[in-house]
Amino acid sequence: MSHIDRSITNHQVIPVVQSDLFEAEPASRLACGLLAVNGVPLPGFEDEYRAHFDLRRRVYVDQTGQLDASELNEDGTDRDDDDARSVTFAVFENHEEGVRVVGVARLIVRGDTVPLPVEEFCPESFGPGDVTASCVEVSRVIARHETAVLQDVIQYHLFAMMLAYISKHQHERTFAIIEPWLERHLVGVLAIQRIGEPTYVEHYLDYNLPIEVDIPASIDKVNTRNSDSIDGYRAAEPALTYFGRASRGTLRNRAA
Repeated sequence: MSHIDRSITNHQVIPVVQSDLFEAEPASRLACGLLAVNGVPLPGFEDEYRAHFDLRRRVYVDQTGQLDASELNEDGTDRDDDDARSVTFAVFENHEEGVRVVGVARLIVRGDTVPLPVEEFCPESFGPGDVTASCVEVSRVIARHETAVLQDVIQYHLFAMMLAYISKHQHERTFAIIEPWLERHLVGVLAIQRIGEPTYVEHYLDYNLPIEVDIPASIDKVNTRNSDSIDGYRAAEPALTYFGRASRGTLRNRAA
């Protein structure tokens, strides 16, 4: 499993970005939605997109060691070729320190020419024609917060956003590569099944497990927690959706 550096706290890995995302909703705690498509940030989200790479690097390189620092680009990001064919989502927090990037995820859309990472790393899991151009892979899912309850909420919204997008845009099969220990957690949140056995993936410096996500069944699971969230994300796209109430400290700072 990933080797978490306990000396690096969640607070330390969460980037703060100069942003006006909460100007229209100053009392809201979270803002969730699309951040970029095919490696291009939505208009006005350029700084937020850059900051989401900061979160990815701080978690995958500094905190968990899932990526080696030698794999970073010259600009210090873990941006790879898959970002150019991905839909990227983010969760932002209205915090007394500023706007924080507390959750990110991406859906890699296969397309006609380049296989998904799960096909490359776990080729024995697939036969001819099993994966089509509209299939997707869930990737780079990160939720970080100082409190476990809010971290769970952030993860929930990341999954809800992706399920809303996949179903709205009629993508076909949905895959992911996860660490084996994560399987037990995910079965309580999503409907997943193994499509292979754990195998060592050098790119991730660990053993990983290929899985498939049952989208209709996962939507049913997520809707048991909040029956309106997925429909709400479908209707709001590409606009942000706001949730919760900002802390008293945040509200005082905004009023000052």
